[in-house]
Amino acid sequence: MKRIILTYNQSCNLACDFCYVNFHHQKIEDKAYEVVARAISLDFNVITFGGGDSFSKSSFRKACILAKEHGLFTQVDTNGISITQSDYEFIEKYVDLIGISLDGVGEAHNSIRKSKNLYTKVNTILETLTDLKIRIKINTILTKQNKKSIYDIYRYLMKYDNIDCWSIYQFFPISVARKNKDMFEILNNDFDDTLSFLDKEDSKFKIEKFKYSDRVTGYIFCDEQGKLYTNSLEGDYRDICSIFDLDVEEKLFRFNEFINPKTRDRYI
Repeated sequence: MKRIILTYNQSCNLACDFCYVNFHHQKIEDKAYEVVARAISLDFNVITFGGGDSFSKSSFRKACILAKEHGLFTQVDTNGISITQSDYEFIEKYVDLIGISLDGVGEAHNSIRKSKNLYTKVNTILETLTDLKIRIKINTILTKQNKKSIYDIYRYLMKYDNIDCWSIYQFFPISVARKNKDMFEILNNDFDDTLSFLDKEDSKFKIEKFKYSDRVTGYIFCDEQGKLYTNSLEGDYRDICSIFDLDVEEKLFRFNEFINPKTRDRYI
């Protein structure tokens, strides 16, 4: 076991139609800090804080500090909405790699994320992080709706010098996203064709192309209550156990053969 992905499944500050996370919107006890403490005891060395937007969660900063102070590589994914001016100092001190969502340039990003002025906020964040020399990963969901925006995103990103990686993900028609499959699904051949121009470009950063089949069943997630789960190719969540179970290491070991090393060991 090397990497843990902590996801906030209660709620998100956006309501993207292509999102596959089934937010439950129930009042819960947020145990993110305890989850990180347990991950440390189990010798994880990489943690990804995922969505909903980590920066919108009251438990996130304390949990991230704990992870960083115990030597974990800390990666944080965010849509950028809840990042404040004071967070830049926090990011500089406690975040090794920050993932920013970008699915278009200008109004194209605002439209697909259904959030007015979001692109302006993301642009400001990227400009500020560049000045601070913070390592950045850009996350793009490639769908039928934004495939014509990919070249524009690439040209926009090329003006920055501290982008480590651009991760492009094929739309996942799983869980709640299945209801919008007709609107967003992009088939494998179309995914490949849309991104083929990148093979000829002399990019400043690494480019990752993740198809649906690469990612699903490639990850084990842990929510803010400690529940461990994965996704199936059929589009369903599959519960594994709790990270707080005494025999969690044994249970996770049984899943090792199903976890794609390409996703597990990305930041080692």
